[in-house]
Amino acid sequence: MKNLLFIFCFISMAATCQDKNSKTKDQKENPCPPDVICTMEFKIIDLEIKNNEGEAIVLDEFYSEIDGEKVEIPDDVYQLKDGVYPVATDGQMKDLSFDGNEVIFFGLMDGKKVVEHKMTIGKDCCHIQLVEGEQKVIISP
Repeated sequence: MKNLLFIFCFISMAATCQDKNSKTKDQKENPCPPDVICTMEFKIIDLEIKNNEGEAIVLDEFYSEIDGEKVEIPDDVYQLKDGVYPVATDGQMKDLSFDGNEVIFFGLMDGKKVVEHKMTIGKDCCHIQLVEGEQKVIISP
Protein backbone atom coordinates (compact mmCIF):
# COMPACT_ATOMS: atom_id res chain seq x y z
CA MET A 1 0.00 0.00 0.00
CA LYS A 2 2.87 2.39 0.82
CA ASN A 3 4.44 1.67 -2.59
CA LEU A 4 1.18 2.50 -4.33
CA LEU A 5 0.91 5.77 -2.40
CA PHE A 6 4.54 6.61 -3.25
CA ILE A 7 3.96 5.97 -6.98
CA PHE A 8 0.79 8.08 -6.95
CA CYS A 9 2.63 10.96 -5.21
CA PHE A 10 5.51 10.77 -7.71
CA ILE A 11 3.16 10.86 -10.70
CA SER A 12 1.25 13.77 -9.16
CA MET A 13 4.47 15.73 -8.63
CA ALA A 14 5.68 15.04 -12.17
CA ALA A 15 2.44 16.21 -13.76
CA THR A 16 1.80 19.92 -14.01
CA CYS A 17 -1.79 20.99 -13.79
CA GLN A 18 -2.37 23.85 -16.19
CA ASP A 19 -5.52 25.63 -17.15
CA LYS A 20 -5.87 25.69 -20.96
CA ASN A 21 -7.31 29.22 -20.71
CA SER A 22 -4.63 30.59 -18.41
CA LYS A 23 -2.61 33.48 -19.78
CA THR A 24 1.17 33.82 -19.89
CA LYS A 25 3.13 37.02 -19.37
CA ASP A 26 2.57 37.96 -23.01
CA GLN A 27 -1.18 37.26 -22.55
CA LYS A 28 -1.37 34.55 -25.22
CA GLU A 29 -3.44 31.47 -24.61
CA ASN A 30 -1.50 28.69 -22.90
CA PRO A 31 -0.82 26.03 -25.59
CA CYS A 32 -0.04 23.31 -23.04
CA PRO A 33 -2.48 20.50 -22.43
CA PRO A 34 -3.75 20.41 -18.83
CA ASP A 35 -2.44 16.87 -18.34
CA VAL A 36 1.12 17.42 -19.61
CA ILE A 37 3.72 15.40 -17.70
CA CYS A 38 7.12 17.03 -17.24
CA THR A 39 10.45 15.65 -16.10
CA MET A 40 11.73 16.57 -12.66
CA GLU A 41 14.84 18.13 -14.27
CA PHE A 42 15.62 21.75 -13.34
CA LYS A 43 16.96 23.33 -16.51
CA ILE A 44 19.56 26.11 -16.52
CA ILE A 45 20.63 28.11 -19.59
CA ASP A 46 24.22 29.13 -19.03
CA LEU A 47 26.97 31.17 -20.66
CA GLU A 48 30.63 30.16 -20.89
CA ILE A 49 33.02 33.12 -20.72
CA LYS A 50 36.69 32.79 -21.67
CA ASN A 51 39.55 35.05 -22.74
CA ASN A 52 41.45 34.95 -26.05
CA GLU A 53 43.77 32.25 -24.67
CA GLY A 54 40.84 29.99 -23.79
CA GLU A 55 41.13 30.55 -20.03
CA ALA A 56 37.99 30.84 -17.91
CA ILE A 57 37.03 34.36 -16.85
CA VAL A 58 36.22 34.79 -13.17
CA LEU A 59 33.61 37.53 -12.67
CA ASP A 60 33.19 39.45 -9.42
CA GLU A 61 29.44 39.85 -9.99
CA PHE A 62 26.86 38.83 -12.57
CA TYR A 63 23.13 39.04 -13.18
CA SER A 64 20.59 38.84 -15.98
CA GLU A 65 17.79 41.12 -17.14
CA ILE A 66 14.62 39.74 -18.71
CA ASP A 67 12.88 42.47 -20.69
CA GLY A 68 14.76 45.07 -18.64
CA GLU A 69 13.96 43.59 -15.20
CA LYS A 70 16.92 42.39 -13.12
CA VAL A 71 16.96 38.71 -12.19
CA GLU A 72 19.43 37.33 -9.70
CA ILE A 73 19.68 33.57 -9.67
CA PRO A 74 20.00 32.07 -6.16
CA ASP A 75 23.40 30.45 -5.72
CA ASP A 76 21.88 27.23 -4.38
CA VAL A 77 20.62 26.21 -7.86
CA TYR A 78 23.98 26.23 -9.66
CA GLN A 79 27.66 25.66 -9.10
CA LEU A 80 30.18 27.95 -10.79
CA LYS A 81 32.87 26.12 -12.70
CA ASP A 82 35.29 26.89 -15.48
CA GLY A 83 33.84 30.29 -16.36
CA VAL A 84 30.28 28.99 -16.83
CA TYR A 85 27.55 31.29 -15.46
CA PRO A 86 23.76 30.82 -15.23
CA VAL A 87 21.70 33.19 -17.38
CA ALA A 88 18.21 31.87 -16.59
CA THR A 89 16.63 28.84 -14.94
CA ASP A 90 13.27 27.11 -14.84
CA GLY A 91 12.64 29.44 -11.90
CA GLN A 92 12.10 32.24 -14.45
CA MET A 93 9.42 30.38 -16.48
CA LYS A 94 6.71 32.75 -15.25
CA ASP A 95 8.71 35.68 -16.68
CA LEU A 96 9.16 34.12 -20.14
CA SER A 97 6.84 33.72 -23.10
CA PHE A 98 6.53 30.68 -25.34
CA ASP A 99 7.96 32.73 -28.24
CA GLY A 100 10.92 33.95 -26.18
CA ASN A 101 12.07 37.11 -24.46
CA GLU A 102 15.24 39.15 -24.71
CA VAL A 103 17.56 38.22 -21.87
CA ILE A 104 20.78 40.17 -21.30
CA PHE A 105 23.57 38.73 -19.16
CA PHE A 106 25.84 41.24 -17.41
CA GLY A 107 29.23 40.39 -15.93
CA LEU A 108 31.34 42.73 -13.82
CA MET A 109 34.99 42.76 -12.77
CA ASP A 110 36.40 45.41 -10.42
CA GLY A 111 33.06 47.23 -10.59
CA LYS A 112 33.20 47.58 -14.39
CA LYS A 113 30.94 45.87 -16.91
CA VAL A 114 33.04 43.46 -18.99
CA VAL A 115 30.24 41.32 -20.44
CA GLU A 116 26.88 42.33 -21.89
CA HIS A 117 25.50 39.40 -23.89
CA LYS A 118 22.01 39.14 -25.44
CA MET A 119 20.09 35.91 -25.85
CA THR A 120 16.49 35.04 -26.58
CA ILE A 121 15.11 32.56 -24.08
CA GLY A 122 11.61 31.10 -24.15
CA LYS A 123 9.84 28.12 -22.71
CA ASP A 124 7.85 25.08 -23.67
CA CYS A 125 5.24 23.51 -21.44
CA CYS A 126 7.82 22.20 -18.97
CA HIS A 127 11.15 23.99 -19.18
CA ILE A 128 12.99 27.06 -20.42
CA GLN A 129 14.84 26.81 -23.72
CA LEU A 130 17.37 28.82 -25.70
CA VAL A 131 15.65 30.30 -28.76
CA GLU A 132 18.53 32.38 -30.11
CA GLY A 133 22.03 33.39 -29.11
CA GLU A 134 25.46 31.97 -28.42
CA GLN A 135 26.32 30.16 -25.19
CA LYS A 136 30.04 30.91 -25.44
CA VAL A 137 31.67 34.35 -25.31
CA ILE A 138 35.30 35.38 -25.65
CA ILE A 139 36.29 38.65 -24.01
CA SER A 140 39.46 40.66 -23.38
CA PRO A 141 39.16 42.00 -19.82
